[in-house]
Amino acid sequence: MSSGNPGGAPNLALKPKRAPSYPPGAIKSERDADFTGAGPTSPTGIKLGIRVKMGQTPTLTLTTRATPGHPGTVIPLTGPLPQTDPIVADLKGGLGCDSDEQWFAYTLNWNPALKLKFDSTLNVTPFPFPPFVTDNGFEIVTVAFCHASQNFTSGVYTYAVSVLPGKNSSGLPMSPPQASSGKKSTKKSAKKPKAKAKSKKKYRR
Repeated sequence: MSSGNPGGAPNLALKPKRAPSYPPGAIKSERDADFTGAGPTSPTGIKLGIRVKMGQTPTLTLTTRATPGHPGTVIPLTGPLPQTDPIVADLKGGLGCDSDEQWFAYTLNWNPALKLKFDSTLNVTPFPFPPFVTDNGFEIVTVAFCHASQNFTSGVYTYAVSVLPGKNSSGLPMSPPQASSGKKSTKKSAKKPKAKAKSKKKYRR
């Protein structure tokens, strides 16, 4: 999923589609999930993990990217797997897990027809109150996945982080400063007419 060398690559881009909503006791975050690396050329199994705070439960829905007149296709996920599953242990051992965090693991089957752009909806509950997230705070959720033939401890994987804001925080990132276009001005300075050279008169003696 990354360069082919052991380790992770941040080649999953998560872009907010709209500001999150707050169902009672939860948060709902909808994002465009674009894999920017090179995809497999044949069907493959995928192992996927989501790291949240201890006591929270994530619910993830993935669909192929919807286009006008063509709704997306839901991609079936198996899981969350039991906390005793080897994939959960691999996520903890390879990517770490603090005492107040936990990993949820899923599996899915990917084939080239699904392409590499998805619509994702993540619900996390409980969310908008202490001890999880205050209205003025935010939570960072980590997402990681790899091929079924790889592992997170010593193999190749992809990861991304998602910032889930409290009710009072901004649900969308601030726009970056407008950079100069770098284009040169098309205005031309007026050129002064060149003075005509005075002709020299020749005198005959």
